Amino acid sequence: MKASELMAEFLGWSEEKIENTVDTCKAGDPEREVKKVATCFIATPEVIKNAAAWGADLLITHEPTYYDHHDNLAGRENDPVILAKQRLIEQSGMTLWRFHDHLHGRLPDGIIEGELKKLGWQGDYDGRFAFTLAQKQTPRQIMAQLEEKWGIAHIRMVGAADTPVSKISLLIGCPGEQMMMQALTGGTELLIGGEVCEWMCGEYARDAAQMGFAKAILICGHAGSERAGMEHVRMLIEKAHPELACMY
Repeated sequence: MKASELMAEFLGWSEEKIENTVDTCKAGDPEREVKKVATCFIATPEVIKNAAAWGADLLITHEPTYYDHHDNLAGRENDPVILAKQRLIEQSGMTLWRFHDHLHGRLPDGIIEGELKKLGWQGDYDGRFAFTLAQKQTPRQIMAQLEEKWGIAHIRMVGAADTPVSKISLLIGCPGEQMMMQALTGGTELLIGGEVCEWMCGEYARDAAQMGFAKAILICGHAGSERAGMEHVRMLIEKAHPELACMY
């Protein structure tokens, strides 16, 4: 199967048609025949070298490769870091494809599904961002689980750390401050996020806690909060195409 055919299938997982998507071929031959597929959160030089050494034909990354959401190189064509990375990818011979918009457009969200699988929580998930725990836990208890299951060394916490909660919003990665504030000002008791504006969402949660409301935030970092999702993608690919060799 060609890389373009395989990726068209994966993009079809999305519940919605996404215009102006970033999910495009970033390097290599989109018509390349694929027998080995590697997935990653970000195609760092180390990841590129490891995938190439394994013999990957197709490397699927979740985030940008060239430090811009659309991998737009206009005005940066002569940047020595970008040029070196382009050479590295070209020398690898791999096809590089991004899988972001359509993965989040899947129902359930492909990244969050993978993160929840790691946690093994009992409760109700709406397929998007909201999770209700079957049994309440404190944000401090949940923080310890995230550090262990998601492999995060340091999680930042603000708000009512020791008040048991059940209503959680998984606004991981970087969904934007407005979406996060909307969750906090609604029924969310604990917001688990990747990146946050401290003076906006952070201070809202702090003030709410000091005035007796069950509101807290756990900030895990962008990569820390999403990378398990791409390990999940590897498992989804293996299930859909057992004939392919896959690695994460």
